[in-house]
Amino acid sequence: MREFSDFKPAHIAVKNLRLRTYIGFNDWERKKMQDIVISYSFSYDSSNSTKKDDIDYGINYKTITKKIIGLIDQEKFDLIETIAEIVLNTIQDFSLEIYNIEVQVEKPHALRFTDNVMVIAKSSERYKKAMIALGSNIQPEQNFAKAIDLLCASVSIVKKTDFIHTKAQKDTNQTDFLNGALLVYTRLSLPELQRELKKIESRCGRIRTENKNAAREIDMDVISYNDIIIDQEDLDTFDFLRDFWKELQ
Repeated sequence: MREFSDFKPAHIAVKNLRLRTYIGFNDWERKKMQDIVISYSFSYDSSNSTKKDDIDYGINYKTITKKIIGLIDQEKFDLIETIAEIVLNTIQDFSLEIYNIEVQVEKPHALRFTDNVMVIAKSSERYKKAMIALGSNIQPEQNFAKAIDLLCASVSIVKKTDFIHTKAQKDTNQTDFLNGALLVYTRLSLPELQRELKKIESRCGRIRTENKNAAREIDMDVISYNDIIIDQEDLDTFDFLRDFWKELQ
């Protein structure tokens, strides 16, 4: 995970994608194609893409737009809300690095005396599910309590595992760890949640050194986000993490 001080948000907007589709539930609307206008925007951390000036490290909005066209153009829908949902999910599924998605779908001249009718869908207003793992071997009970209290400002905890003691596995010359995991719901995107965890670690007194396996006040990692495993290697390496993940499903 990159340091949150390196975070460089970029905001991408695609305006007025004009498509034709069958839209509406009236008989004539099911037989005649109409215009719809789609606009969308999102944010992502552009620190790598701008540094390397390489689309392979960025978000290719041309590819996203082609996906949207393939799913919407000349298809049949009753509601523009359905179109907005498809577009939002298409963008969200493209990359977990994307956040702050906003989709606007317009149906021109849908009502008399109006220019158009539109629906707006925002990812920031929706809750996402995440599993967060915690570990500490410096005043672990105290730091667990403090970290969880700080975390509650941005998430709702719906379930937690028992907190167990485990042996240090990579740098074995240190005291045992207290480990546990939380199932939470949050409106934060994955990048936002990861940055929030970094901030909480700092507030609990953690100072990062070159030894990533050294003793620590608190370690907090997102194990899964909306049921997508973020770090398969950790689950494969640590049996207790795999047990936590299964328990919280």
